[in-house]
Amino acid sequence: MTGVNRIEHATMARRDQIDRMKELGVEPSFIPDFIYLYGGAFRDQIFGAERAEFMSPFGAAADAGLGFSLHSDAPATGLPINPLRHLQTAVTRRCAIDGSTVGPTWTLTVDAALRAITVDAARHLGLGAELGTFEPAMQADLTILDGDPYGCDPDAIMAIPVSETWVAGERKFASRA
Repeated sequence: MTGVNRIEHATMARRDQIDRMKELGVEPSFIPDFIYLYGGAFRDQIFGAERAEFMSPFGAAADAGLGFSLHSDAPATGLPINPLRHLQTAVTRRCAIDGSTVGPTWTLTVDAALRAITVDAARHLGLGAELGTFEPAMQADLTILDGDPYGCDPDAIMAIPVSETWVAGERKFASRA
C-alpha cells in the first residue's frame, strides 16, 4: 500500500506551484469547504480578489493534467462530512455565506469532481487497487442517490437524497426498508 506524495489542503497554491508539483510528481489535495464557507472572506477581507480567485485551484490542477483529490477537514470546519457538498462546490465554486462565485474559471466538471472524490482520493491513500472504482475485485463501497448530479441544477447537487450506502459489499444505510 503506497500512497502518492501530496500536499494537503493546498488552498493558496499559486500557478507556479501547481506547475512545480507536476514537475516533481507531487499532487495536491483540496478542501472545497474552504470555498463554500470562507470564499467571500478570503476574497473581501483576507487575501483580496486576485489571490482569492485562485484559492483551492482544483480546476487549474485539472487543466495542468495534475492528479488531485478533494477531501474534508471535518470536524475542523464544523460541518458534517458531505461528499455531495464537495461535489457541488467543486462544480460551482459558490460561497454559502453570500452566494458569490469565487474563482469561476477554476470550476470542475461533475466527472472531474467525482474522480477527485473517489478514484484519486483512493489512489492518494495508497488504496487505488482496492477502492475508488466500481469493478470486479474492488471493494464494493458505493452510494446510491435518488437524483442525478449530471442532470440537476449544479446548485442543488448537495440536496440530492442518499437512498443507500454500501461498504465492502454490505449495505450500511438505507433510507427506506
